[in-house]
Amino acid sequence: MSAPTRVYFDVENTLRVPFISGIQRVVRELSRRLIGNTASGFEFVPVVYCAQCKGWRQLSVGETEHLLKLSLGDAIVDQDIPAYRKLAATLLGKKVKSKMRSLYSTITHPAWHKDLLLPKFEPGSIFLDLDASWHNELRRSSLLPALKACGVNIATFHYDIIPILFPEMMHEKLPPIFTEHLHAQLQNCDIFICISRNSENDLLSYCCNQFPDKKLNTRTIKLGADILSGPYVSSVWPLPDEDINYILCVGTIEPRKNHNLVLDAFDLLSKQYSDICLVIVGREGWNCAKTISRIQKHELLGKRLFWLSGISDDVLADLYKNAFLTVVPSLYEGFGLPVTEALQRGCLILSSDRGALKEAGGDFVDYFNPEDLPSFTTLLKSHLSSKNEGILNLLKKYKVPSWSDTVTELNIILNENFSSDTSCK
Repeated sequence: MSAPTRVYFDVENTLRVPFISGIQRVVRELSRRLIGNTASGFEFVPVVYCAQCKGWRQLSVGETEHLLKLSLGDAIVDQDIPAYRKLAATLLGKKVKSKMRSLYSTITHPAWHKDLLLPKFEPGSIFLDLDASWHNELRRSSLLPALKACGVNIATFHYDIIPILFPEMMHEKLPPIFTEHLHAQLQNCDIFICISRNSENDLLSYCCNQFPDKKLNTRTIKLGADILSGPYVSSVWPLPDEDINYILCVGTIEPRKNHNLVLDAFDLLSKQYSDICLVIVGREGWNCAKTISRIQKHELLGKRLFWLSGISDDVLADLYKNAFLTVVPSLYEGFGLPVTEALQRGCLILSSDRGALKEAGGDFVDYFNPEDLPSFTTLLKSHLSSKNEGILNLLKKYKVPSWSDTVTELNIILNENFSSDTSCK
């Protein structure tokens, strides 16, 4: 019997960043179900690239445990930055800082890395680009052609092209880095596994414009929404009252997420509906100084306006479950996990009609134009003034997509596109 085909997937970004947002949630949930499961004919191996070793390595036991249990409330280990590095970041130039980082990495490089180093990925194996790898030091423009030359198959888990579509909403350094990354994938990947039809259409349209002679191989996959949660513990409940009546908004605070729309509507309606509160869940992102200042200086902060960051998955699940309704005001989304996660908990949802959000919510969600404050305020007011029993009964018919189903779809796609009978050396 032939050994299962190895599928190497890079988890460097998820392990490195001190937070877990949409892509990190996908990486974690898939890792939980892929690692150690060879029933499909594939052996999934999480890997990271070590610049000091100049090669790929497997994860340590501690890294694997951290990857599998990673939660919204977790921060990555060893995030303390030495005082001299903080001073250098403030006083020194870019080139000097880069050399100091390289020197620091060399001095502190763990000796045990050499025991986990992998030989070159074997011909016939699969490299699955699953993470937010455009942030990684090893550029795909050099990696992917090298993998192709060695006979390695390449599959990309494609989320969206938002940095290209909306560069004005991104950190200024991201669009050119992301564009280079995407072009390398378009030129070298064997298949793009897209998280929505909307993302797939955006990708195909962009490729047709940039590489008119290139015919892409794409498939769509449905993301899961089941949140692992334990028993409710009252001591971790982050709001002052367990029975508080609140509107919930989940997402990193950055321009595309459009938090100001919800804040504007809350300010307009808060006096008329004196019992309603607003709960914002999400870390501070980029280009958001004015929004953060607005929240921090709001007269109702800590009374009827609450900003939560770094909460656990259990608490997030309970926040969805107990919310009066959830609002997703994004100007664009490649999918929309807050929509499906809220639906899983039977929560009423008002969602923007942009990007793939209508694809995520289907007929179970009320949609609005995220750039029209008057119409959104009217819609929100209509829900605050009614019991919404009809919609709540409809939500009971919602079938929750599971991450296990996502894994099943992934295995089917890989089986259909790559031979699974290649023996591993």
